[in-house]
Amino acid sequence: MSGNEADAKRVEMGVRLREAREYLNFSQDEVAVVLGVSRPAVTNIEAGSRKVESLELDKLARLYGRSVTYFLSGEDEGAKDEKVAFAARTLHGLSGRDLEEVTRFANYLRNSSRPSPRRGK
Repeated sequence: MSGNEADAKRVEMGVRLREAREYLNFSQDEVAVVLGVSRPAVTNIEAGSRKVESLELDKLARLYGRSVTYFLSGEDEGAKDEKVAFAARTLHGLSGRDLEEVTRFANYLRNSSRPSPRRGK
């Protein structure tokens, strides 16, 4: 992988990390404390200008409730059919307000895994 390709992948991962942090309403300061780094380090990770160590990525994935694979590639692991069936069972009986929140979250996930036209994909 060339340096430019690696840089582009790091930027894409940074975007996914930032979107996950913002969705959960965590500040960069809060994430910095969890990682044991400075807030500017978190800013640089999210901008793609700082490499993320494997242990840091593992902590971020746990904090954000997503897989490491998601942050690396934008793809979720596992069989989608099983997940859809699980979601249907889980959604059954929720209130209208709860369903609106689940819809908002589903839209976030859909948009966060879709390549952005601005990133040349």
